[in-house]
Amino acid sequence: MMRSPRISLQQLRALVAVDDEGGFRRAAERLNTSQSAVSRTIQTLEAELGVPVFERSARGVKPSSVGFKLLQYARTIVGNLDDISIKALTAIRGEVGQLRIAYNEISIHTFLPKVLARFYKLYPGVDLRLSSQGTSEMAPENTPGTISSGEVDIGFLVGPIVDSDLEQFHLFEDQMVMVSAKCHPLARKRSVSAFDLKNEHVLLWSSESWQIYTRRINNICREAGFLPRPSIMMQDNDSALALVEENIGIILIPRSVAAMYADRVAAVPLRNNPEPFHIFAAWRKDNTAPVLRNFIRVVTGEES
Repeated sequence: MMRSPRISLQQLRALVAVDDEGGFRRAAERLNTSQSAVSRTIQTLEAELGVPVFERSARGVKPSSVGFKLLQYARTIVGNLDDISIKALTAIRGEVGQLRIAYNEISIHTFLPKVLARFYKLYPGVDLRLSSQGTSEMAPENTPGTISSGEVDIGFLVGPIVDSDLEQFHLFEDQMVMVSAKCHPLARKRSVSAFDLKNEHVLLWSSESWQIYTRRINNICREAGFLPRPSIMMQDNDSALALVEENIGIILIPRSVAAMYADRVAAVPLRNNPEPFHIFAAWRKDNTAPVLRNFIRVVTGEES
């Protein structure tokens, strides 16, 4: 039984280079090797096939009929392999791929858009998948959240968080402010204390993703000797601001979020605010994906 010829990738590359360059000398320069090495590679290929792949003359070389046929396959194979190599290299460098990012309301209203713009400029081949999530979704207490479970690659949330599987990086802190209708008496004050809110209708949130706000509000009010009466519970900030604008009640939210509604409502600083919101980026320690590592460098300012 006649065995199949054993053709190497090196031989195919040499075959294509000699044909492209019209001779062995220029092919050797292209392949960064010696002319004799290219000649031996082609001779080994011809010996394996049992026929010449080039017709040699004083005017140069040209493919034989077998060489012409083989070149068609060689160009496809070499081209595909080069393409695979380039794609593999860009993936290893984190220049292509997908990054899943979860963010809370504070981050999307402050630093995150600039971070995303900077990253996208540096790595336009990376697909970004963004999802709005609360801290209690990303890193809930005593149970895996979307970050530790691997549903997202990185999250921007209120911290610090207690999870030995996660790495976290502190970004900044944001103070709580009182937000009211512009016609509300408290809107004219330079600042208010939690005690000033005792007789006010403080609106709260009912959804799980906003519970971190509700806990902070309850803590602030508790220190002033009262707890808000949850007669109206909200699902999101837009609903809350709509009611505040109509002077139905007041809310306590981070300063950065309140700034987005400055044309509609009044925001007044809280005096002696003991609990600022500390904003962190968090990701799994064992997530070594090059795309994520590049993004972390942009977030932390190591790459700009």
